[in-house]
Amino acid sequence: MALAPEKLTIRCYGVGFGDCFLVSFHYPDGAASRHMLIDFGSMQRPPNAASDRMGKIAADIAKTVGKRLQVLVATHRHSDHISGFETSAGGKGTGAVIAKLKPQLVIQPWTEKLDAPRESKGPGKGLTSAADDALRLTLDRMSEVAAMSVREARHLSRQLRAELGFVAQDGVKNLSAVKNLAKWGEQGKAAYVFYGKKIPGLATLLPGVKIDVLGPPTISQKSSVQTQNARNEQEYWHFTRFWRLQGATAGLVTRSGADLFPKAAVYDAESTPAENRWFIRRLRELRGERLLRIVRAMDNAMNNTSVILLITVGKKKFLFPGDAQWENWEHTLGKDLKKLEGVDVYKVGHHGSLNATPMTLWKNFGKRSTKKSAPGRLQTLMSTRTDSMHGHPENKTEVPRERLVRALQRHTTLRSTQELEAEGKLVLPVEFDLR
Repeated sequence: MALAPEKLTIRCYGVGFGDCFLVSFHYPDGAASRHMLIDFGSMQRPPNAASDRMGKIAADIAKTVGKRLQVLVATHRHSDHISGFETSAGGKGTGAVIAKLKPQLVIQPWTEKLDAPRESKGPGKGLTSAADDALRLTLDRMSEVAAMSVREARHLSRQLRAELGFVAQDGVKNLSAVKNLAKWGEQGKAAYVFYGKKIPGLATLLPGVKIDVLGPPTISQKSSVQTQNARNEQEYWHFTRFWRLQGATAGLVTRSGADLFPKAAVYDAESTPAENRWFIRRLRELRGERLLRIVRAMDNAMNNTSVILLITVGKKKFLFPGDAQWENWEHTLGKDLKKLEGVDVYKVGHHGSLNATPMTLWKNFGKRSTKKSAPGRLQTLMSTRTDSMHGHPENKTEVPRERLVRALQRHTTLRSTQELEAEGKLVLPVEFDLR
């Protein structure tokens, strides 16, 4: 009889605003457990958490895994998903702890294979079309704009400075983590995945485990993945104004930096005549608000490169979508809606935001039930933080979105890392019997 797991444990780590899940597959007859780490990052520690929080989490991961990590998944490059993979200048830090586990397989979205040659058939045969290459370049330039926005934020009001700084910093390219992920992939095996791609070597590393890659699509598979809709009355848990990235981003990225009027006198806002100071400060605020809109659009674009994994073990299905939003989901739901009907465990997308759990997906979950004792009731896992810097309750864009959380509590068995905030614990382990 083929080897297959009989139990599964998902360790949900309390990273605050971020994701970190260690999935452990337990085999019968004394066979060693196998492990898959899905993301490790944070943008905002849990309330009152110590500064060494991420270090303690890395140590717990290492203790649980032992000598070798079979699979590492970095769903996308946002800092709240990969910052734990970075190392300090001295070669230390949480990334050094993960490096010692020598990941045998590193899975990332196709957009992270930046040195791939151009070919017309898409990532399966060489790698990508010119449009796909352009999207990868755009993502890199988005990181540049995000870095610029972090610098600009220091001139703004406290509230705008905090929000712009938080969202922009998440999009800044984490060079250390990106390099480490690439290096670990070279040392073991690397899989840059897209919709429908088969993961090589998986059967050997995780016997009895099937993984379907449901996203992200390439542009040749779904051209609309390049766009972002802030308003979608059928799919989102709230509606907000529509922001366009095109044009604004290009203008910021390609700007030469030369002064428009090089001979004109320049005054700091505080040294100008008093009657002009309010006007100058207001111009700065307007510029900051514009930057925030651009950075939010870039944040959505990066989220839409998220790897979506459907893990099937025995009769149970586990859905891990990273931060995928509608433009990523649209392709999947158009092709695999039936396959998703029987999901047993859903990792809530994007920390519970309004547009990462499309209504079509939600209504399609066949195991939702208002009866808490219903056999096989859908279980949901959410990694988030109370009072995060993302969105505003008054705009109904807060993360986690209250309306979504109420639905999760009513129709599923919800476990959230917010539980750890009150308890002061590091990890929320959830166990599943697969027999």
